This record gives sequence, C-alpha cells and structure tokens, in this order.
Amino acid sequence: MSQPFISICIPTYKRTDLLKKLLDSIQVQSFKDFEILVNDNSPDESVKNLVQSYSASLNISYQKNEPAVTAVENGKRVMLKARAPWIKMMHDDDWFEGVDALQQFADAAKNSGKDFIFCASNQVYLEKGKTEKEFLTADRKQQLDDSFFSLIYLNVIGHPSVVMHKKDDSIQYDSQFNWVLDIDYYLRFLKAHNGYHYIPETLVNIGKGNTQESYKYYKNSKVEIPEYFTLLTKYESDLHLKNPYVFHMIWNMLRRFKIKSIADIKATGYTGKIPDKIEEIIAFQKSIPRIIIKQTPWSKKLMLRCFKKITTA
Repeated sequence: MSQPFISICIPTYKRTDLLKKLLDSIQVQSFKDFEILVNDNSPDESVKNLVQSYSASLNISYQKNEPAVTAVENGKRVMLKARAPWIKMMHDDDWFEGVDALQQFADAAKNSGKDFIFCASNQVYLEKGKTEKEFLTADRKQQLDDSFFSLIYLNVIGHPSVVMHKKDDSIQYDSQFNWVLDIDYYLRFLKAHNGYHYIPETLVNIGKGNTQESYKYYKNSKVEIPEYFTLLTKYESDLHLKNPYVFHMIWNMLRRFKIKSIADIKATGYTGKIPDKIEEIIAFQKSIPRIIIKQTPWSKKLMLRCFKKITTA
C-alpha cells in the first residue's frame, strides 16, 4: 500500500450523527491522496458500524480502544498510527467546508515551506443554530509573530481541527493537561519547527456545544489555574516577567477567579512552584476597587502599570 500524503486523524466517542457529517465532508473532497484513521472510545458498536458503511468509498481504518482511554490519550494514539508525512487532526464534531478544503491544505503543505498550517474557520453553535467566522486578524497575527508565547494569553490559532502539521512523533499531547492541551502542543511544535503558514479561508467548521470535552473545564478555577501554572513550569521560571502576554494571562486569571492570596491558588489543587512575584500582583489587584478592575479597558491599563512596576523594580 502506497504512502498517502495526508493522514486524517479522528478520535471519536459515540456521536455518530456528527461523525457522519465529517465523513460526508471528507467523501466529497477533490483532493484524494489521504487515509482516514478513526480511533473509537465508544462503549458500543455504533461508530464501528458507521465507519464500515464508508469502507467501500473511502480509505478508512477503524480501531476501538479496549478498555476506553482518556480523550487526550485517544488523540495521541490516532496520531501515532498515521502513515502520511502530514497529519490533519479532525475532531468528530467538526467538518470540512467546501470540496476544495483539503486541496488548499495540501497546496500549502507543498508550497509554503512551513511545517505547521492553520486556517480560518466557521464556529458553529450547534444548539443555537448560530455561526460566526473566525479569522486571524492583523492584531492577532502581530501577537503570534511577536512571540509564540502569546498563545498562553490568547490562543489565536484555535481548535486542532483548523491545523495540519508535519508528522513528528517526538511531540505528543501532554496527558497532564485538558484545558491548555492544544496551547502546550502548539508551543512545543512551533518552537521545534520553522514557523507557520496561515490560510485566510474558512476551510473548517468547528461544532460548538455542551457535548465538547473542553466544555466541562471552561471557567473552572480548579482546572485553569493548576494547568496554566504547570504549563509555565515547562519554560523559564520568570517567563511571565519577561513576556507581557504571559503576564497578562496571569493578571486576567487572578482577576477572573478573584484570587486574594497564595492560599487561594493552592486551594485549587495546584502543588507546584508559584511563579515569581505572584504575591505582588495579587497585592496590586487587591488595592483596586472591584468595580474598576472588572472593566476590561481599565484592567488592561492597570495590568500594564503593574507589569512595568514589578519588572523594573
């Protein structure tokens, strides 16, 4: 069997109606040099039966996890099985927009000279029936070009389904993360490879809804605080004092969760090293009336003042 150019990797769990939408969108793609790998965490045979119904028309293979594994592990396993030089991760609630979407990714892979490619997307709110287009604006591109670490402040790349990258088994998802999983992966990949290429076309639809794995972690201090602080331990201990984007992330997190002391941080379950000068940031915020600091424009101005005061002291 010849090696395909792209491996479309699909970690899945039970949602056959959404998975069918994804497979139908793959079936009509004009670019055909790909394989599809489906890794299934479902407790029944519904996904297997659906995949088998496409076996005559698509180069598709199926693997069931027995026993089931975590969502992170499921993603790791399916990428490791890829045979192609390029990996296109697609979550089972996302799907391609237009018949030439995969062709545009393939063209970028062949012509851009970059190992990491991502595109604009349609954010589709499944329960509300609402769609929003998400592009890399000039401001967001500037942040990414200023520093890949700006992803810690704001993930301007987005969902894994908007990304295609060279296969590199030395870089895998870190199973200690859930909320910052993608940011951590992007940072390590971009640092190890040669930058990125952006396609300003909405090639992928991202299904948004309360069935997503990440939904249960959203605005959860016992997830966000330990994971962001753990992420920072992978880099310089004072990265947030060197990088204003990282400082801004910490400022916003302390503000959002109304952190008043180191004890509040430890109460979230974080047991690692506390980043430098966190107590000074907390003290600075405590001196500001809540009615002022909760307003975004004021918060940004105050954050810059705090950053300058602490980093030049």
